[in-house]
Amino acid sequence: MKSTTRVMCVLGTAGLLTSSAWAQTGGTPPAQGMGAAAAPAAEASAPAKKLTVTTGMDFTSAYLFRGIPQHSGGMIAQPYGDLGIAIANNISANIGTWDSVHSTSSAGNWYESDYYASVTFTTGKVKPGLLYTSYTSPADSFATVKELAGVVAFDDSKSPFPLSPKVILAFELGSGEADGGANKGTYLELGVRPTIKLAPKATLAIGLKTGLSVNHYYEGPTGDNTFGYFDTALQLSVPVISGKGGSLEGHGGVDMYRLGDNMKLLNDGDAFKPVASIGFTFTY
Repeated sequence: MKSTTRVMCVLGTAGLLTSSAWAQTGGTPPAQGMGAAAAPAAEASAPAKKLTVTTGMDFTSAYLFRGIPQHSGGMIAQPYGDLGIAIANNISANIGTWDSVHSTSSAGNWYESDYYASVTFTTGKVKPGLLYTSYTSPADSFATVKELAGVVAFDDSKSPFPLSPKVILAFELGSGEADGGANKGTYLELGVRPTIKLAPKATLAIGLKTGLSVNHYYEGPTGDNTFGYFDTALQLSVPVISGKGGSLEGHGGVDMYRLGDNMKLLNDGDAFKPVASIGFTFTY
């Protein structure tokens, strides 16, 4: 989520008064947010065994949540943990947490801590689900944002060129808003993530996604922008260890963000923002 102080400064300069709020991610996430917060839930949504534990950490050059700039500079570490539960052949659940720790954050190093729970159903190649996330800031950098999202993923892994399309429709609940605006927002994300085998032990993922405001999600001096961002991501993954004791994967890559008008203002007037990252994931 973004710093309330910075958001109020930018919007105040433009002559627009807003209420305080945040904008995590995962990114995801996570995320990504989760932003990140949603990311671990999506990856482990259909575990092959009864329980699957996934944990890891990413180090990133900057933190953006759905195109909303949060922090740049210093070291940004983003650890996460997820427990996947196979309830039935076509039903799974996930609970987990995602955090962002910043070495140069003015309010406090523990910038963000998110908690989420999800349930996913499998109907043929379609995987609809619900995801609830609470985005919090132990450093009080933003007000807590609560969100309920519907997620629909399509499993086309057996096609000649799988795209892994996904749609997320998220509704803000409570009084916190991710964009720092005065109204609860509704967010729409459309994305694909094809993968290419470069070698027996190397995979390149190409992520393409866009974030849109259905209603009051990207508020700012120019009004409520429909377009929030477009992200082109490249990530190289290499397995390090694989066996009965679990699997360890290393990965690194870059996200290239094209920002909408209001997000551009929060990014010091720059419409383009590259973000590099490196990390690891352990699954058991």
